[in-house]
Amino acid sequence: MTSSGGKFKKAVRIIIDFLNVIIGIGAVVLAVMTFLDTQNNKWMFPLIFILGAAMNFLTAIKHLMTERRVTGAIMLFVALLLVGIAYVSRTAVGGL
Repeated sequence: MTSSGGKFKKAVRIIIDFLNVIIGIGAVVLAVMTFLDTQNNKWMFPLIFILGAAMNFLTAIKHLMTERRVTGAIMLFVALLLVGIAYVSRTAVGGL
């Protein structure tokens, strides 16, 4: 019999998986729109990187909740790296 803590962790992992699917679909749609008309949609590149960072961050949380702490730490590092890339991308396309 599982404890209520185990049920809570399982529910959180399911929610994280669902959010990853939604964010992934959004990232793919933005990427397709961006590459169809790069000149007018180049401002979407930072958004794509932020969505990728969000997916990695959620996956890091999921791994840190389980026994895969090293993998979670690596995913967290990749998420922070993608946030940095998004910032550089934003400055490159003429943002702040």
